[in-house]
Amino acid sequence: MNLLAVDIGNTDIKFGIFRDGELTQQWRASGTRTHPEKFSAMLRDSLARTGVDFGALVYTSVVPDIELVFRKTIQYCFHLPDARIFAVNPQTIQLPLDFSHYPLEQLGMDRLVNACSARLLYPNTPLIVVDMGTATTFDLVSADGVYLGGAITPGLRTFMDSLTLKAPRLPEVSLIDKSYDTLKMGSNTVACIEAGLGLGYRGLMTELLLASRETLNLNTLHQTPEELAEQLFGEDAALAPCTIATGGLAESVIRIGGMADDFQVIDPLLTLKGLQLLYTYNRTRQPVGVPG
Repeated sequence: MNLLAVDIGNTDIKFGIFRDGELTQQWRASGTRTHPEKFSAMLRDSLARTGVDFGALVYTSVVPDIELVFRKTIQYCFHLPDARIFAVNPQTIQLPLDFSHYPLEQLGMDRLVNACSARLLYPNTPLIVVDMGTATTFDLVSADGVYLGGAITPGLRTFMDSLTLKAPRLPEVSLIDKSYDTLKMGSNTVACIEAGLGLGYRGLMTELLLASRETLNLNTLHQTPEELAEQLFGEDAALAPCTIATGGLAESVIRIGGMADDFQVIDPLLTLKGLQLLYTYNRTRQPVGVPG
């Protein structure tokens, strides 16, 4: 059976088709908020082009306004009964993490899915999950499976757009061809903005990674999990943190910030994988990596 996984985000919608636990197709569509009136037609056309039938759907959404349209479109066009539609809702599903230290009604479903996905993929390991999109979010998970919260900050593109919006006389700049070794304090207005955005965002990221590691009692940056394990825990490598980057802007932020050494895993598909993992976790009731 093919499983359709859909992640409805603030800017894009990400789709994935899984067969026997393997991701066989994935794509994204834009315009979640900018063209809500076209959402139903876009959804029908996007799924029809795959040429694949699917027997079940798992989804998450951070855009409540279009969630009802989404479900009705799926049911009408693809004849899926409610029993085959699995919405990620912490009130009605089983979760592989202890969320008792955080009010679940305040937690975005994308953050919840990312944290659960990381836990199921990397059990019994302290985790820092950084999702870089419209917002950049940090989510922390202890080695024994307790969700510890994190941080939310504007994403790099949001960070850049806010400057143009609030200071319209400043020129727009692009960091698309920039990397950390090309950024320096500027000698003209464009170079000054590039330095402020690129180096400034690196500073923001570095400080939040430091705070994340301090929360996990691991405050050493720029080291691999193996090096951290050797330095801090000797032979007990399982206690070393795994820092995971995901999201549509992850590769750009890491390149511009020169932060490749700060992340052990770069997985742009973490959320889609998490949807499939949560679906399977709830269907089979297999306690993979569940806190004991």
